[in-house]
Amino acid sequence: MAYWQTTGLQLECYPSVPEHVARPWDAADDYLAEQLDLDAPTLLINDRYGSLACAFHNHISWTDSACAAEARRQNLERNARPAGSVVHQLTAPLPEGIIQVVIKIPKNFEQLKDWLGQCHALLPDTTRYYLAGMAKHIPVNWLQTLEANSSHYQQFRIVRKARLISLKQPAFDAQPELGYRYQQLQLQSLPGVFSRKKLDIGSQVLLPHLSQIRSGLVCDLGCGNGLLGLSIKQQAPQTRVILTDDSYAAVLSARNNASSNQLEVDVRHGDALAAINERPDWIVCNPPYHDGHKELTNTAVTMFRQSAQQLASGGKMMIVANRHLPYSAPLKRLFRSVNVLHQDSRFIIYLCAKPN
Repeated sequence: MAYWQTTGLQLECYPSVPEHVARPWDAADDYLAEQLDLDAPTLLINDRYGSLACAFHNHISWTDSACAAEARRQNLERNARPAGSVVHQLTAPLPEGIIQVVIKIPKNFEQLKDWLGQCHALLPDTTRYYLAGMAKHIPVNWLQTLEANSSHYQQFRIVRKARLISLKQPAFDAQPELGYRYQQLQLQSLPGVFSRKKLDIGSQVLLPHLSQIRSGLVCDLGCGNGLLGLSIKQQAPQTRVILTDDSYAAVLSARNNASSNQLEVDVRHGDALAAINERPDWIVCNPPYHDGHKELTNTAVTMFRQSAQQLASGGKMMIVANRHLPYSAPLKRLFRSVNVLHQDSRFIIYLCAKPN
């Protein structure tokens, strides 16, 4: 457990990572906690570990991530703070009286513009927006675009390599869905969904191997826009397919894609396998290895561990991963057998089996 000196809070990352690798707050969170009114009615966006939810006393949290919502819950409980409210989608009406929106800047600028567009459509023009992040992750052209599209724009000085920006009336629209076609599937995705505009190379390597899945209950774990699960259902209609993702935008995208492609599948929102009570015969996964700007394997290892526990007796898990990632050792600890179906200069496909 780490002590955040600025606020006097005790915080932990979820899933757990060593403190020297990542902390539940950064210098941008420090900047926000030092500069803003922590008692003002606030909408928090992209608060990955709930550190800001613990620091701001009158807030509502908007988070796309089920994992982030769980991190928030645990840290609020750890610090004996009121639970407050958390939403995965902005809808009107929002609670009355919100006067400021606090956003931790994401990796994806389209996602940031989408958040600003949705907020501006729902909140009064007097609302103040505060955007914070590490300066090295905020390109100059982002700053120029934000300034050109806001009635008020202020850059605070960089402190401990963190940047703080203040806006009013950001004139962005909610961003449209984008997509691509794969064989007979037409796939669209909301902002922030992985590989939104084109087929991911790792998935492209995995797709031909999915043909060996012909029956049973299949789970597409970390489904994104639904490509893997929908491909399985299309080529093997007799399968029952459940898709699940940590991202609510991904879940909405996968549901829309299932409907538009007329494929009957079940799509659920949850952290790893938290939304799955069934015992799948197959789990397919293209796991994430970034958490924000950091390359971390903790989320993927959590997925592997839960899959080894959840699979039916004799069940199998098929995984595609970047070759440099150290997944072989944890997989061999968790599964009876781990075979390599394919490897090239960039990717490796594992087929893992659970004991009968």
